[in-house]
Amino acid sequence: MVEVYQRGLKQANDDHAFSILGDCHSLPDVFMGIYDRDPEVVAELDPDLQKTVDHFQGSFDRYSPTVREGATEGALLWWRWNLNEEGYCENGETPIDCELRYNKPIITYIHVGTHWEARSMEYFRTIIEQLLEQGSVPIIVFKADNRELDERVNENLAKLAVEYELPVWNFWASVQDLPNQGLPEDTQMELTEAAYAIHRRDGLIVLDAVYRALRENLSE
Repeated sequence: MVEVYQRGLKQANDDHAFSILGDCHSLPDVFMGIYDRDPEVVAELDPDLQKTVDHFQGSFDRYSPTVREGATEGALLWWRWNLNEEGYCENGETPIDCELRYNKPIITYIHVGTHWEARSMEYFRTIIEQLLEQGSVPIIVFKADNRELDERVNENLAKLAVEYELPVWNFWASVQDLPNQGLPEDTQMELTEAAYAIHRRDGLIVLDAVYRALRENLSE
């Protein structure tokens, strides 16, 4: 991933920008948007995390064509899924193509999988290889739910992470000690408030850890 990071810098990716490919759990209002909006929350963070927030200021609470309720891996590769709400995408541009061209992220969370599709592994590989080619370091995010009933989504994500040697955020493990594993009793898709709080906190911790590892190994 250090080689990917170095390539991204040479290709003029923004070292102060990250992107998210995600569904409803990735919307700024429930994920990390608060770190751009609320200085008091940032002031309560550990000093190292405050530095990471400052470094990536502006990436936490921005509109992205790759974050949308119901997003799937396939949808992110489909130009018709691109709402282009802020008008900076080009005609016929897929959400991912637009996001990579416009935001030029040095790191990208792959945070989809709740809505499983028959060709998901093929779509995931297409996404991962596009990110690697563009010099954006992918972070694979495991999901908390098991709507598919056999854990195949997280299992397949783990296989892809090993295959491509990608960093992994095991969010599933983060919520196992919560009541009902952080899932509301009436739905297996949303998260409880306690789980969302962990989601926001750990998302930032993962960003900090990955970015620091990239920089430290780059200096070596």
